This record gives sequence, structure tokens and C-alpha cells, in this order.
Amino acid sequence: MSPNIVDLRPAIKTETIPAHIAEEIETFEAEAQRVLGGDLSNDIFKPFRLQYGIYGQRQPGVQMVRIKIPFGGLTGNQLRRVAELADRFATGVGHVTTRQDIQLHFVELKHVPEMMRLLASVGLTTREACANTVRNVTACHLAGVCQGEVFDVTPYAKTVALHLLRNPLNQSLPRKFKIALSGCRQDCALTPIHDIGLLAAKRTDGAIGFRMVAGGGLGSTPRIAQVLREFTPMDELLPTIEAVIKVFDTLGNRKNRNKARMKFVIEKLGFDEFKRRWEAAYAAMGYAVPTHEPIELLEYADEPPLLMPTKAPVISNGNGHGNGAAFLNGDVSAFHAWKRTNVVLQRQAGFTTAAIKLPMGDLTGDQMWTIADLAERYSNGNIRTTINQNMVIRWIPEGRLEEFYGELLTHSLGDPGAELVEDIIACPGTDTCGLGITSSKGMARALAEVFPAGQVPEDLRDVSVKISGCHNSCAQHHIATIGLHGVGKRLGEHTAPHYELHLGGHVDGTPKIGQLTVKLPAKSVPAAVRHLVDVYRRDRKNGETLQAFITRVGKVALKEELIPYTIVPPYDQDQTYYYDWEGEAEFVLEDLGPGECAGGALEMIDDRMLEADQELYQAKLLVEKHQHALSVNKSYRAVLAAAKALLVTEGIDPATDADTFQEFDLRLAHKGIVPAMYKGLGAQVGDLGSKDATADAATERMSFARQFIAVCRTATEQMGKDLKLAQVKEALPTTAAKIVPSASVAPVQAPVYDLRGVACPMNYVKTKLKLEMMDHGEQLEVWLDAGEPIRNVPMSLRNDGHKILNEGPLEPEAKHFKILVEKVEG
Repeated sequence: MSPNIVDLRPAIKTETIPAHIAEEIETFEAEAQRVLGGDLSNDIFKPFRLQYGIYGQRQPGVQMVRIKIPFGGLTGNQLRRVAELADRFATGVGHVTTRQDIQLHFVELKHVPEMMRLLASVGLTTREACANTVRNVTACHLAGVCQGEVFDVTPYAKTVALHLLRNPLNQSLPRKFKIALSGCRQDCALTPIHDIGLLAAKRTDGAIGFRMVAGGGLGSTPRIAQVLREFTPMDELLPTIEAVIKVFDTLGNRKNRNKARMKFVIEKLGFDEFKRRWEAAYAAMGYAVPTHEPIELLEYADEPPLLMPTKAPVISNGNGHGNGAAFLNGDVSAFHAWKRTNVVLQRQAGFTTAAIKLPMGDLTGDQMWTIADLAERYSNGNIRTTINQNMVIRWIPEGRLEEFYGELLTHSLGDPGAELVEDIIACPGTDTCGLGITSSKGMARALAEVFPAGQVPEDLRDVSVKISGCHNSCAQHHIATIGLHGVGKRLGEHTAPHYELHLGGHVDGTPKIGQLTVKLPAKSVPAAVRHLVDVYRRDRKNGETLQAFITRVGKVALKEELIPYTIVPPYDQDQTYYYDWEGEAEFVLEDLGPGECAGGALEMIDDRMLEADQELYQAKLLVEKHQHALSVNKSYRAVLAAAKALLVTEGIDPATDADTFQEFDLRLAHKGIVPAMYKGLGAQVGDLGSKDATADAATERMSFARQFIAVCRTATEQMGKDLKLAQVKEALPTTAAKIVPSASVAPVQAPVYDLRGVACPMNYVKTKLKLEMMDHGEQLEVWLDAGEPIRNVPMSLRNDGHKILNEGPLEPEAKHFKILVEKVEG
């Protein structure tokens, strides 16, 4: 861009950064400098960094900065600041996410504090955009202008978001927590797939509130939320949300991140019991009797502009034409195609909302400046990001749409098809994400040939296509008509990128998770999807949508149609199947070898102790910054992590805080592994503490945690490779595993240890403990799951010196295996 255009840009308006936020950024800066100087390890720094919304990339040495945009609402002034940061510190490109955030990639850590200050000066933050916190609160981008809405949910979304930001209740949850608000039955914000979903409702007496659902989520185990309250009065909205979070924080699974979301709490308890626990938490938090005081809403200025037909100034683009030259030269049909797909009439007469299609959510710094300018010249200066990775400008006078479209064209922002099937949703995938398996963006670009922008027929208008680079469903593939998520498949000595195809997902009407139909090689996905559409057009009934067709025909029939596209030729016949879309090297997946059970147990212990150090480190920082309630929370978590580290040696990994303290007392404190002062540990550390915690209380709790961690570290350092702690008395472990009479015929009558359903490395630890209670030469039959357990446990036991006498499947299907172990004294 030429300097004269930069000079014409308006100055960014700033405000004084509040003292507590300035201090927060100073804390981050000090710790970042310690990391850069080699005085603080990245492992210790990582959870602290995530709490501030700074995420590591798969590329070493750079960060992703996630900017939190509650309900997707930002001003032109704020967007100019994001554009400036993208150009100065990142790649010159921003990425709008499916949670309405904006991400900047490839940022060096040394620049992050300055970026935080520049964001704070325009009222933006990265705080709690990552980590085990309440993530960005999302809402429909048409809230306030939707023709079918019950009421505008915008001020409620803003109030909920800012109420929970930096809230002590929200700092160390078992896993991330997501909230969404929708204003109409179309449910654009997708409330059924959230931990808490709030759908606008109105009673017969005219009172407004929310229908609240809880326990939704996608990822590897998708779940649809269930109704917690048919009607939540406004004065009970924040207390109701807090009580749900409290239940999740207390009962959430902290031992297994893959089972840590709130949907698994509900699955374990049953929804009725979860609701009872929520009611108890609501009362315990002092909300038993509603005060009926109105909710104190935060203001959100969104007044319409004057309906005046002003013309935009003509700015030369360097080729002799003014704004939108391509359109003004006569391509009226392109304008009408864009208007048909990208423009919505508002409920306010004379005004429209225009969607700006951003390919896979990406836009350049220059385009951000353009959108900011257009929002101020054609509207009231406000912009909304959407969960489909676009931006919209509302309150555009209908009579100015042609002029507005012409300016979009000049800046490559005039593509039709926004929020429709050709607007394919894709996560960053292997471009930047450390969890990505496949190039989801590359796949999206390949599918663009199947669904060309502005040329998709009406029969596919309500179809959605969403692509995730792994099973975590950041692109929400489970609720798409056509959903894809990346996996790898080993074929001989090579691995080919594949996608699992999910069909028929949606949230409108009765929500439904898409059915996993078939696994396709990445190269064949576009052809397979094209064939699916052809089959639909061949066999559909009159007026039948693709969604209805998928439901009627069913998985089996569609899978049969797609089987030919699953075939992968051998590597020596066609190597292209073994390269990802846009990949320059052969596709590979890291693979860990077998026989690592003992190492896995030691790693678990080290991980728990590291977690304890991390939590204590944050407690210290918080108490220095006078955030005493948050510090108490971190000290509590530090004690909990250290206790769980020692419990690994007992072959257990409790899922809840209460279970951890109970087992610690029973198995360790009463055996003299730790000093007697740590008996009744749970009662000594209390719970999260109150919002009114004093400096003395926080310091005292931190001191207790530091001493306890030191005791636990001493115990682990004195532990041998046999995982035995000093002074342990042999006793039968009270585990969930069962000793049952053997149903098999073995050479020696041996007891059976049933470890089906117990994952590595805990199955190895339990077996090892059981063998320690046996004499030399005695035998034990162990039942294990297929996969890693049967590969790893026998090899680890051999490494310990024991004999594996027999090994084989328990049933013809070979879902479970049995091994016969003979104990050998070391």
C-alpha cells in the first residue's frame, strides 16, 4: 500500500487503560521476559499464557493471539486497531473464528504485551479466550434487527460476558465452558451445542426471559443440550448461570481432558440428578430466594443512522476508475446475485444488514480498514462477526446498497454466497494448529469447485458444509448437512490423509448430530460430495431437501453409494493419495511405540507435580497483584494436583476433588506417606474461597500449598522405578477392578483381574500393584482391552522381569484379551 493512502487513514481513538488491566498486562510482560531470558520454563508459563488468550502454534517460537469479541460486536475504531496489529506484529491477516473471536497468527512472544496494551486502549482483551475458562460468549449477529426475534439479546450477552470475565468462579474450571444466546426460534447462535444455551422467550403475561439448556457440546463425543429451565426470569439469569458453573467446577472430571466437559458430568449423573445438584448449588450460593431485582444491563450503543442518501467520496484506485469500477461499468446481474445471498431486510423499515463473505474467515489488514470505514460511512460504525466466520454491517439504508456493493468489489470483498452452502466453514487445521491432523483449509478450497460462489442452485440453499482438521470440531462439523473431520489412515508403510464424512446434522427444529457415514481419502472427498449431490437429485422426492433426503434414505444406502470413493491405490501406483491438499511433502502422523506403561505412569506423576507448580506460580503472581480470591483458588488447585500425583502410585486417578481428598486420606495420609498434619486434607484447604478473601488468607493458603507440594515432591523423588513410596504397607487396593472366578481354562488355576475399560497406564499400575501382593511363581490372569492395553501392558511387565505365559483373545471378536502372568521376584 502506498504511503499516501496510509496517511489518509483516520487516527485510532484511544482511552485510558483501567489500572487493574494495566497491572494485569504488566504481570504478563514480566513473566514473558523471564521466559525469553531463560529464567522461567515454557511448561510453567504455558497455563498462565493460555489464561491470557495466547495460544501456542505448531510452529515453534510463535504464538496465536485470540482477541475476545463478546457477541461478535466491535466498532470500526476497534477493527482498525486489530488491522494495525495484524500488519505490525502478525502476518497481515486476521482470522474470524466460529466463536466470533479474531485470531492473529505467527506473533513473537516479545510483542504480545504491547499488543495487549494497544487492544486494551480501545476496549478489547484477549483474557480468558483460551484455557479452562468461560470462553467468548456468542450471540446471533442479527440480534436487534432480526424480523423474527422475541427481543434483542445483545445487552444480555454483553452483561453475561463481562460478569464472568476475571470472575474467580471462572479461573480453573475442569475444561472450557461455552455460552450462547439466540433471540428467535431459528436459533442462529446454535444454543443446543453449548454448555449453556439461552433462547429468548416470552411468557403469556408478557414477561421476557430465557429458555435455558445445558450440557451440549461437540468434539469427539457430541451431545445435544437438555432443558434446564423452560423460563429463566431476567433477575435470576446471572445466579442461574453461576450455579451451573459451580456444579461443573465441583464435579467435572479433572483427570481426563477427553472426559472433562460438562456434558460428561451430566452423562455420569443423569440429567435429573444434575438438575438437583444445580438447585442445591443455587441455594448454597445464597440465591434460594430470588430478589426480583432487575438485571443491571451494560449499555450497547447501536442507534440507526439517519436515512439520508449521501454519496461516498470517489477515491481513485489507480486505474482511472473510482469505487467499485467493475460494478459501475455495468455488471448489474452480479449485484443482484450478491444482494440475493448476502443481504437481509431488517425489522426496521428501510434498513438492511449486509454480510461480507470472508473465505474461511480470513481477511487482510487493508480489508479490515475498509470494513471499518464502510461501517462508519454507510451505517453507525458498528460491525458484527458471525459464527460462520464472516462480518456483517447492519443499518445500511436500502437505497445505498448498490453504492456499498461497488466499494466492496474494489477491495475483493464482494463475493456472493455469505452464510450459505458455498460459504464453507473450516478451522485453521495444519496451517497453524498444533492439534490439526489435516489441512482443512486446503480441503475447503478444493470443495469450492463443487459449490462455486454465487452459482449454487436453490435446491442447495439451506445446505451447510463444515470442515474440521481433527475430531475436536472447531468448525462444528457434527451439525452440518455435510460435515468432515480429518484423520490419518495407515496403509502399509505409508499413511494417507482421510476425512470422516458426517451427514444430516442440524440445530434448527429438533437438533440432530450428523451420522458418521464413511471414511474417505482426502483426494476423493470432492468427487464423493459431488456424487452425493447427484444421488440426491436423482432419487429425491418432489420438494425434498438434501437434509430430508439424507434422513429418509439413511446411512446404509448412502454409504453404499460412496464406497467406490473409499478406495486408495497402493503407494507405488499413485502417490498423490498420500499427500494432503496443498501439501508439499508426504503425509505423516507421529506414532508412539508400545511398551511405555511404566514410563507413562511416571509421566503422569511428573505432569501432576508440574501442574501443582504451575498453579502455585499463578497463586504467587495473583497475591502480589492483590487478586486474593483468585490466588486462593490457585493454591487450592496446587494442593489438589500434588495429591493426585501421589495417588498415581496407588493405581487410581480420581475424577472429582472430593474423591481425591478422600482417597488421599485413606491410601496415603493414614499410611504415613505424608506427615500426620495432612490428614483431613480436604477440610484444611476448603474450596474455592470467597470473593472477599483477604491478603492474609491468600498468603496463608499459598504457604500451606508450598509446604504440601514440597512434601509430595520429596516422596516422589525417593520413589523407585517400582512406583513404591516409602513406608507403604501392603494392602488390597480398593479399586473398581474386580477379582472374579476365571471362566477360562488355564494351565494354572489363577485368579482373574478384570481391567477391561481401564486405560493405559493405569491398567499397568494396577497389575503391578496386584503382583506385589503375590509370591514368587504365583500366576495372575489379566483381562485387557484391545489396542494399546494389549500392546503395552505385556511388554511393560516383561520389562519388569515377569513372565508372560499365555496371551490371546477373550472372545472371537477380539475386543478384549487375556494374559497369564507369572510373578518373578526382582
